[in-house]
Amino acid sequence: MRTFLFDADAFRCLHGLKLLDPVLDALCGHGSNVVTEYIARHELNLLSSVVDLYEKAGTLSIERVVKGTAAGVRYRQLQRTADKGEAEAIAWALEASSSTLFVTRDKGARDLAIAQGVAVTDVMGIVVEACELAGMDRELAKSCLAVWDDPGQQLCRPNPYPGFEQTYAERVQQRT
Repeated sequence: MRTFLFDADAFRCLHGLKLLDPVLDALCGHGSNVVTEYIARHELNLLSSVVDLYEKAGTLSIERVVKGTAAGVRYRQLQRTADKGEAEAIAWALEASSSTLFVTRDKGARDLAIAQGVAVTDVMGIVVEACELAGMDRELAKSCLAVWDDPGQQLCRPNPYPGFEQTYAERVQQRT
């Protein structure tokens, strides 16, 4: 079982692309979907009712990094190079499990997580994971991500993005 740890930007992107429900539902049967407390309560405050619904349904867990623990100390250290939400998520991931996959669209957070030894993916990567691992409808993903076919649309669009089919195939080969 894998842990899928979402930062606020990735969570908001999936929500905006109408993929949050299908991704979380699909992955729920193959692991746990997690956001850390700072992300849930502060960075996702405008989506608090959505976060609360997922938490009550058991589709999403909110994890806390406790001051004074190893994760708490690491969190304070990581805040020097990352924002609070990303620092907390990476600190939590380092204490949680080697099977944690951190989902972020932020290059700085991705680079920091990789440097710390945390597996990372982006919005396209978690969509591919939901389809390949958990059987989420690939055509639904393609339809929701059709907005990326417009080069002017930047909502979490990976760079480069030569189109859904080619990007999907490349990501299948890169799965961690």
